[in-house]
Amino acid sequence: MGILLLTSVPSLLLSIALATQPIPAFESKELNLLSSVSQQEEHFILIEEDEMSDKTELVIENLQQRKDYTLDRGEACRYIMDTYEILTGKKPKVVLENPFSDVDTESQAFILQAYDLGIVNGKGDNIFSPSEGLSRSDFVILLYRLIETVYPDADLSGTEEIVFEEKVSKAAMVPLQFAYSRGLIDIQNNGKIGLDNVLTLGEVSDILHEVIETAPDFPVKYTNFTSKRAFLTFDDGTSENTAKILDILKEYHVKATFFVTGTCDEELLQRMQEEGHIVGNHTNSHKYEVLYSSADAFWNDFYIEQQYLEDVLGTASPFMRFPGGSNNSIGMKNGVMGDITTQAKQNGYFYIDWNVDSGDARGNNVPKDTIVSNVLNGTSGKNQVIILMHQTKPKQTTVEALPEIIEGLQAQGYEIRPITEKSYMPRFVK
Repeated sequence: MGILLLTSVPSLLLSIALATQPIPAFESKELNLLSSVSQQEEHFILIEEDEMSDKTELVIENLQQRKDYTLDRGEACRYIMDTYEILTGKKPKVVLENPFSDVDTESQAFILQAYDLGIVNGKGDNIFSPSEGLSRSDFVILLYRLIETVYPDADLSGTEEIVFEEKVSKAAMVPLQFAYSRGLIDIQNNGKIGLDNVLTLGEVSDILHEVIETAPDFPVKYTNFTSKRAFLTFDDGTSENTAKILDILKEYHVKATFFVTGTCDEELLQRMQEEGHIVGNHTNSHKYEVLYSSADAFWNDFYIEQQYLEDVLGTASPFMRFPGGSNNSIGMKNGVMGDITTQAKQNGYFYIDWNVDSGDARGNNVPKDTIVSNVLNGTSGKNQVIILMHQTKPKQTTVEALPEIIEGLQAQGYEIRPITEKSYMPRFVK
């Protein structure tokens, strides 16, 4: 706090003092006249100085244990205002006026701050309903208002052509177009945005971390909506077929995910990364009898590969695939898969199974037409498909089938994407 002016020559000097102060200080902070009794008496003008925030990372307490909890209106305001602090680097001003009978001024100050900034509204009749669940569309509206507040000059447009399959209210349309186009929200397993679904704390954490990471530019990722997604995945070590696969993907402007094993061609690994594909860990040895003899044996092998990939690519991937899938016969027989899959989730890894099998692992050089048919018939009735293929030397017919698979998927209405942390992830062992 600072005292701006103390004088017994009130009228003229007070006017001059106020006129010389920067206008933004009055716009962003409260002005309190502590005393202004008469022109002959002393005047104290108090202006709150900007308080810098030390928050640099969004923290949601006990997130791992609470990630599946649903979000309510009060907690939404808490995380919205935490994000406000991180984006602005300043603490929001203290709001003393409380229009709500069901909001505590001290313990729920973040609600009043969000309300004061115009980010959130009350429910009417002096009620806020902080414990009421918040839908995905409602949260996106709050998010959009937050971004407009912090970045009033930002270009948030460019997505007017996006049309959703669900009925969207007029108030939610622009915020949803923005959030979807920037990759902040995505479709659910049923191919819908899930506008009326209540968000979980895990989802909120992902969304707000993405906001913080992409601010202030918020680059556009998607310009049209499709409810059908296909994820091409290629397993095992690299070979001359890998280069051919990468060439085809580049020709079709398609990104894929590679789950690699052992010591691979480092130039091909780096090319995968440079061209926007995802590289995941498929273990070092790929030997079932070693990997699934015990949970410790699996992780020892896994971390050898993880360190190798980090040395080559400069980053550790959170994505992994179990040889044989999470329900492989040896691991299930030995009774270790429950422990390993649980540990994978606890350690922050995303293990990816599949729901469409190309069949190219059933032998060497399975006929091209069989591979194409397996994939395009395997998509029937599915909005989201993760397709299992392989890249080793005997998989030349997989390479030959790939153009027809890509064209066939696109003809069926699928958008082909690489796997991300928000992607659909089928798991044989939950």
